[in-house]
Amino acid sequence: MKKTSLGMVAVLLFVLVWTFFAWRVGNRTLLPYPTDVLDALGRLLTTGQTYRILASSFYRLFSAIVIATLLGVGVGLLAGVLPDVDAFLKPLVTSLRTVPVASVIVVILILYGSRTSLYIITFLMLFPLLYEATRQGVLNIDPSLKEAYTMETQRVWLGAFKFYLPLTLPFIKTGLLQSLGLGFKVLVMAEFIAQSPVSIGRALYISRISLAYDDVFAWTIIIIALVLTLEILVQKLKQS
Repeated sequence: MKKTSLGMVAVLLFVLVWTFFAWRVGNRTLLPYPTDVLDALGRLLTTGQTYRILASSFYRLFSAIVIATLLGVGVGLLAGVLPDVDAFLKPLVTSLRTVPVASVIVVILILYGSRTSLYIITFLMLFPLLYEATRQGVLNIDPSLKEAYTMETQRVWLGAFKFYLPLTLPFIKTGLLQSLGLGFKVLVMAEFIAQSPVSIGRALYISRISLAYDDVFAWTIIIIALVLTLEILVQKLKQS
């Protein structure tokens, strides 16, 4: 209850500061008041095109997450069991985790165009997280359990999915929790740069060049709300 009250106070303080600066600027086009943004938000939420845009972006996001999860978990299990696989993939995974997101977006857009690149970019940003989470999960399994299972079977693939996968699920769930927020932000950035049709990124771009900053703020609120909702859902999955 106390945390909720403190959160409400923080939000109220933020709105007050925002209102003050909007008053100081004195130009609703450059810096709209919170009430202007709420009006824009209400207009967006009552427009069918908004939900088509959200559905299109979510389709891209979840498609990339499914592929990244399947490959990241599968390869991560093998890397945890077989050190040679980990050594082979380490340079690639490290590069993907350290390279600037903007650089990845530009390079992939040049190579694959605006449509396919959105899936590839999001996948490349999420794969290292899920791979590393799964690999760490395998490495954190009690060595005595590993020895006992190794004595029963020598089949790597069978062991990876029958024994290691269930024991690494908490780590995989954590990786998914991190991936959803990151994946959504990366996707929107890629859509913005690529000017993908029917996308949140393009909606933000159109609002910016039209000087409709109330819509920019409104879309930002929608993005934040969606990311928080996704993280809450995955957090509940993690606790289950």
